[in-house]
Amino acid sequence: MSTSRRAFLFGRKLPDSGWQRFCQRLARTCQGLLRVAEDGEVADLAPLRAQDVRHALALCAEHGVQLALAEASASRPILPTLRVDPSNLNDLAPLPGAPGFWRAGPGCTLETLAAAGCTQFQVEAGAARPVQTLAAWLSGPAPAALCPTGHGLASGVAALDVLLADGSAITLGPFGAQDRQPLRGATLQALVPALFELSSSEDAARCLAAPHWPWAGRLDALQPAHGGVNLAHLLLGQGGALAWVESVLVTAMPAAPQAPNCPVTAAGDLAAIDGAGARLADAVKQRFDPLGRFPALPLRLSDPY
Repeated sequence: MSTSRRAFLFGRKLPDSGWQRFCQRLARTCQGLLRVAEDGEVADLAPLRAQDVRHALALCAEHGVQLALAEASASRPILPTLRVDPSNLNDLAPLPGAPGFWRAGPGCTLETLAAAGCTQFQVEAGAARPVQTLAAWLSGPAPAALCPTGHGLASGVAALDVLLADGSAITLGPFGAQDRQPLRGATLQALVPALFELSSSEDAARCLAAPHWPWAGRLDALQPAHGGVNLAHLLLGQGGALAWVESVLVTAMPAAPQAPNCPVTAAGDLAAIDGAGARLADAVKQRFDPLGRFPALPLRLSDPY
């Protein structure tokens, strides 16, 4: 009996589980290297196109799989997880008509950015991880160390093109009366007012008193020490928990300002600020990703003092 007739009579053999169906659909839809772990529901994808990540996130939503930045996933995932390595998405191009500004893909390395003149990404000689992508830098503790509270401008990040948990592709950048680009899309129009409300809370006031903001979701971006509000700075140090970064508009910046001496010394005050930061981070996560499409928030990225 021919294969086609056998399939007609008895049906084609289907994957044994939802995870296997997810992996098969992912392999058919996305370009790039896909590795599926033999033990556990974990897979690794190195996409060739930004569109591949959009397809992957849609499949993740359909099959109940989390999408994680590979470099931000140190521990073994608990839930079914697709770890995405952005190394192939490493474009870097000058922005036409804007000298000194560069459009970088999430896989662009810090070394490449530093060579282009963005010295804030200069990797110290002898660093344990000399090769690091921009996406990993944005997700890790480095922005907290580089940018004191209220000084996200020191990152040199001017705007982010990101993919939100619901699949919306949006741009986060300058915001306010002088900004000519309106908030586009229902998701962003609901998200931004909610974040401003959080930034005016008592917990936010406590965190703004700390020299550094080491929690995911930098609400200090909405109350900058200098310059206007830039929504891109909300994601500095996000731990891969809030959105997928598709591209970054970046420019060279001088040395970051020194963080002020912290007037808080009592252990109770330190604990209160730390608790406030954790509550705010959870609230920001809920606003960005209520269904948990991205991994859980990281632990505190660094010491705020």
